Amino acid sequence: MNLVTTINSANHAQFDLAGYCHSTPNYLQTRARINYLLERYLSQDILTERLLDLPQQFETPQQRPWQKINWQAINHSQIIGIEPKLFLQVIASAVEIEAPIRSYSQESWGYLQTAHPQLARFMGGVTDENGKIIEVGIWEKEERQHAPAFSKIYQQLTGKKLQQKPNTVHGYQPTGNVRAEIYNHGVSRISSEWSAVSIYIWLMSHSTGALQMAIAQPLQDEVNHLGKFWGITRWGFGDSVFRRVIGSIYRLIRLLNHHQKERTSGQDIIKFSHLKYGIEIGYSLMKVMTQMCRWNYHLKADALSQVFGNSLSHTSLEVSPQSSGVVWE
Repeated sequence: MNLVTTINSANHAQFDLAGYCHSTPNYLQTRARINYLLERYLSQDILTERLLDLPQQFETPQQRPWQKINWQAINHSQIIGIEPKLFLQVIASAVEIEAPIRSYSQESWGYLQTAHPQLARFMGGVTDENGKIIEVGIWEKEERQHAPAFSKIYQQLTGKKLQQKPNTVHGYQPTGNVRAEIYNHGVSRISSEWSAVSIYIWLMSHSTGALQMAIAQPLQDEVNHLGKFWGITRWGFGDSVFRRVIGSIYRLIRLLNHHQKERTSGQDIIKFSHLKYGIEIGYSLMKVMTQMCRWNYHLKADALSQVFGNSLSHTSLEVSPQSSGVVWE
C-alpha cells in the first residue's frame, strides 16, 4: 500500500454521512454533525422534489427503493459518543412506535377517503366492500419496513430478539367537523414525521459505518413523508406557518405523553443524568422545524394550485351544525 492510499483510507475513516466522525464527540461536535445531516437529507431542494413527486404517486404509485444494508457489518464500535445501552433503548422505542403501521394507515384512510380519495389511497391503499386489502398504500409499504429494520439493528447489536410492545393507535374518530378533522389529522401526521426525522438524525449523529447507513434508510422515508404532508397541508388549508408550528408542538407533546405511558424502554433519555442527550434531541427537533419553516416560505399558493389543483374548499368539507368548530382538541 503506497502513501497516497494510506492517507485516503485514513480520511475515509474520519468522515461518514454526518461529516467528520469524532471518536468521542462533545456537544458542539454533535450539533455540527446534526447540522451536516440536515443539509444532506433535508435541504429545500430535496423537500421540493419529494412534494412534487406526490401527483406522480397518485397516478403510478412507486415505492422508494432502499440502498442495500450490510447487516452483518453492524457492531457496537459504530455507536459513538453515547452509552450503547441508552442508544439501544432509543432503537427499541423506535421499533415499538413504528410497529402498528397498518393501524396508522387505516386511521389516515378514514379521515381522508371523502375529502381526498387519492391521498387516502396513497396512505391506506384500497380495500373491497368486505374490508379485504386489494392494494397496500405506498406510505404503508414504505413505513412498514422501519420496525423490521430497527429490530434487525437491535438484534445485531445485542444478539437478542426484541420483545416489542407495539404502540396503540386511536383510529378514526369522526367529530362531525370534517374540515377540522382533516386539518387536525394532517398536523398530527406532520408531528409524527417531524419527531421521527429528528430522532433518526440524532441517532445518525451518534453512529457511523454500517449502523449509520442502516438508519439512513428509514430517515429518508420519513423526510419524504414529512415534505409531502407539510406541503399538501399548506396547499389544502393555506394556514399560517405559526399556526402549524404551534399545532405541531401541541400534537408532539400529546404524542410524547402517549408514548411514555406505553414504552418498555427509552425513558432513561429524559433523566437528569442524561440531560446532554435530551438537549441534543431538542436541538435536532428545533433545527428540523426551522428548516421546514424556511421551506414553507417558498410554498406559494398559486404554485401549489398548479400542482395539486384548487385547495380544499369549505363547500367540499361541509361542517355539521352540531360541531363546535374547534380545530385543536
